Amino acid sequence: MGPVEFPSLQTEVAFLRGLVAVHRMADDILEDCLERGLDLDSGLDVFLTQCARMVHAPAGFVSLRGTQGPVLTRVLGDLGVDVFEAARWMGPHRLDDGRMLFCTRLTLGKLDLGGLGLVVEGGFEDGGGLVMKLVEAIGEQLDSAVLGFLALTDGRSALERLDELALDETPVPRGRIGRYEVVTPLGTGGMAQVLVARARGPEGLGRLVALKRILPHLTADPSIIQQFLDEARIGLRLSHPNLVHVYDFGEAQGAYYIAMELVRGVDLDRLIRALKGPLEPAHAVAVVVQALQGLQAAHGLRGEDGAPLHLVHRDLSPHNLMVGFDGRVKVLDFGVAKARAQRTVTLPGIVKGKPLYMSPEQARGQRLDARSDLFAMGLILYEALTGQRAFDRGDELASMQAICDERLTRPDSLPRPLWDVLEVALAKRPEARFGNAQEMADRLSDVCRPAKDVELSRLTSRYFPDRLREFNRMDRTEAAGRPGVPSVENEETQVRPAPRKSAR
Repeated sequence: MGPVEFPSLQTEVAFLRGLVAVHRMADDILEDCLERGLDLDSGLDVFLTQCARMVHAPAGFVSLRGTQGPVLTRVLGDLGVDVFEAARWMGPHRLDDGRMLFCTRLTLGKLDLGGLGLVVEGGFEDGGGLVMKLVEAIGEQLDSAVLGFLALTDGRSALERLDELALDETPVPRGRIGRYEVVTPLGTGGMAQVLVARARGPEGLGRLVALKRILPHLTADPSIIQQFLDEARIGLRLSHPNLVHVYDFGEAQGAYYIAMELVRGVDLDRLIRALKGPLEPAHAVAVVVQALQGLQAAHGLRGEDGAPLHLVHRDLSPHNLMVGFDGRVKVLDFGVAKARAQRTVTLPGIVKGKPLYMSPEQARGQRLDARSDLFAMGLILYEALTGQRAFDRGDELASMQAICDERLTRPDSLPRPLWDVLEVALAKRPEARFGNAQEMADRLSDVCRPAKDVELSRLTSRYFPDRLREFNRMDRTEAAGRPGVPSVENEETQVRPAPRKSAR
């Protein structure tokens, strides 16, 4: 990395803090993978997601290559270009939608290990020079981490080890956390990573679960551990078909985890993006009505003493409404106490994230009750029906001001009865909204017949056939691992696609 000129001391400090954070995180992730026997894809999943959050990047990729081509690829968000083409790029590239993709090569001496890229929104007077330097630094840390992983797990050459990653798509155990054997990473957020795992007990291998664990570089923070355990305790008390079921939680060698139901489906945000526009009204209403029924159960939850717990989700969005391949909708992350803000790098031109699903009272920092979640559900319904985010004004402050002060007008495409429901849900004052989630669900069902589960199932299966096949393959492996259940093999399980692509 060449010399860097900073426009201000504040910018230089932010840049250096970012470098230190990346270095520490890379070391923590590498140590975590080695200690728990996790494979490289689990570490890449965490590294990519956390580096993207650091620079407010909504999308990005890491692609590693062996002697014959790409062998392991992780994609975050909507990249907007072909990942294998972008993996060959170097430097900043302006995308068709106006965003900037900053790409760097991953090298080991003269060896080409692949590429890394982060998509950043904003205008860059310097052409994005400072952001490009930070992305290059992130790439250099990833080079070192990959080298360390390959060297410490086996004595063979780096490219030979990478080639092995492309040999077989059959899900196999990749490390262990407590009594759970890790199968594959599913996704990573700001506080935790979710892995597909399989329970192991006295009777052998059990069902597949979604195993949520605190990120390795956050495990020393007592407040995050407490928040995580609070989430687990709340999850164990929740029981409803439209809420994700929590099985158990625990700690193993410093790794705190929650084992929960593995939802075989996609989140509503991905579904809207796949459609490239709005859902049909019956489909949108079905998703929201099911989610509201789950909210009703959570909002009414009582403690062991019979007193109401007054649970409020606080962070509802299309990302945490899962639409299953069976047509069942599940609300994720209910009752999660949010982790403290992660350190981010604010460099010239970068646009920060937008709080697009807050209620007015949440944006103002006021006390919240269940009606705040109903406002968020109104925003989600609006987006599902129009394909547009209601109060997206391009930056955090402007979006929050719009949520608090601006009124929406009815789009011509929205039928008046549905608009009438939205107007109540999106009332600025909580007392003007629906009294509870069930009341909103009933009103929605009255004005528009919700699609049946089988109709939602057809929709998700049609747009995400690869993901459905991936879950089916894992389910076959699960069945084969149970005593007395014969192994299932056919042409599909024998296919070894190249290059291997693992996209979130």
